[in-house]
Amino acid sequence: MNEKDKFKIPWVEKYRPKSIKEMAIPSAKVKGQKVNLAEELIEFIKIFFNDIEKINRFNQEIRVFNRNAQEKEQKKEKNLPQEKAAVLLEGQPGIGKTSIVYAIANDLNMEVIETNASDTRTRDTLEAKLKESSKSKGIMDFISESKKKLILIDEIDGIYGTKDRGAVPTILELIKSTQFPIIMCANEYKTSLQSLYNAIPRYEVNPLSKSEILKIINKIIEREQIESISQEDLELIMGKNEGDLRGLINDLQALSQITDENPIERNKIILSLHRDTTKEIFGIIRDLFQTVNTLNEARDLTNKSDVDYNFLYKWINENLPSFIQNKNDLTNAFENLAIADQIFGRINKNMQWSLLPYFYDLFAGGVALPGIENRSKGFKTVSFPRYSSSTSYSFNISEKSLIQKIQAKYPLSEIEVFRDFIPFLRIFISISRRNLKIVSDWLELDAKEKKLLK
Repeated sequence: MNEKDKFKIPWVEKYRPKSIKEMAIPSAKVKGQKVNLAEELIEFIKIFFNDIEKINRFNQEIRVFNRNAQEKEQKKEKNLPQEKAAVLLEGQPGIGKTSIVYAIANDLNMEVIETNASDTRTRDTLEAKLKESSKSKGIMDFISESKKKLILIDEIDGIYGTKDRGAVPTILELIKSTQFPIIMCANEYKTSLQSLYNAIPRYEVNPLSKSEILKIINKIIEREQIESISQEDLELIMGKNEGDLRGLINDLQALSQITDENPIERNKIILSLHRDTTKEIFGIIRDLFQTVNTLNEARDLTNKSDVDYNFLYKWINENLPSFIQNKNDLTNAFENLAIADQIFGRINKNMQWSLLPYFYDLFAGGVALPGIENRSKGFKTVSFPRYSSSTSYSFNISEKSLIQKIQAKYPLSEIEVFRDFIPFLRIFISISRRNLKIVSDWLELDAKEKKLLK
């Protein structure tokens, strides 16, 4: 497999099961009783559609009757009981709650309509997001009747603070009138959600066993042909993630790119990896270069991220040439990134926190906006930066040789050469073939070193 192709998408997405048959099903309980989660959810969905069809036929007859009846004789329409319209899956992050929903939907040829409750907290935003999905079918559904819908509301425990009042009552109202089954997911029990717990079944979902997790991880290692990860590495990342399979797969992907063979250094790197960091960074990089349209959007994206600046800096620096193709745009982006780095250094050294807004403007907007006019809308690979816990990069033989030849000309550190000087050479060389020859002759480059600059 091509080395770049290997890391095109996060492995948590690449190896997300497409069917229940491909899944290791986590154990679950309802009111203290053990249940088969997959069987329970499939049964819930089938019963929902059977019952809602009967209720819709009944209500249609009621509406016909009411149109011809006097007001005092009119009858009430029925709603599906809330406990038959929605269920809640509760368990720690990364154990497969969302995956099992998508796998079941795929098996039943259903479309998943997903929203994140922690992102749509108020009554108005929740209604705007879910009202149409829960009450009506799309035009193509009427034409083909090919797919039914399944509504997934994730991170339901992320709502309910001062500004969230009204969100849970809104969800309860939507449950009463929904035309499609609703599955909610939560990471933990919240006493403030008691009204929801009282209305619908709550499944307590447990992490997979160590043996089940190892089967999944070993299968990924085999398919990706990874030889650099030892049993000790696996034990360490399994212990760190404590049953979080998603976090474990993210760590595995990051670790597979680390070339440092020093056991102490590798252990430091493993322990420095954070849950969902890889997934979050993939999203940040793509949004920064392909979605952001204003300075405020760019600033908010990086400012609100939990990813450490020094870590994110390496990812942006590594991926700039992939996302920005125009040489003038790339030059401006690298210059802004360099100035942002200088400002951040001054903030750390002199505690000049008043400079922070300028840092975010340059670090975010200064990188994202230069290429906005020539933005590529196609899929772009997000590459892992080469790094170690000591904040130094890991270089292959050709890269080390190129760096040493540049250092023979200029008194620069390895990081300065790799981060600042080589990107400049790439821009200079991209202008003309003659420039490539000038640089090649000047540094006495071999074929592999020249290839690094193209």
